Amino acid sequence: MSLSVIVITKNEEACIGECLASVAWADEVVVVDSGSTDRTVELCRKYTDKVHQTDDWPGFGRQKNRALALAAGEWVLSLDA
Repeated sequence: MSLSVIVITKNEEACIGECLASVAWADEVVVVDSGSTDRTVELCRKYTDKVHQTDDWPGFGRQKNRALALAAGEWVLSLDA
């Protein structure tokens, strides 16, 4: 079985590195960023190439569902940075 980790972000520069490092063992890590203006996206790309950026914020649930739709794993772990 494969495990995907999904994380939604916005301006999480202070915490995202530690968050993503803690799940580096997962088969896939998917990040959906909501228009960060700090180094969040740059830092995320050090851990995964599956970093998707949006310019809008449709709400917590919808943004999590966007990330879920991009995950390929049989199991999905949803984390908050």
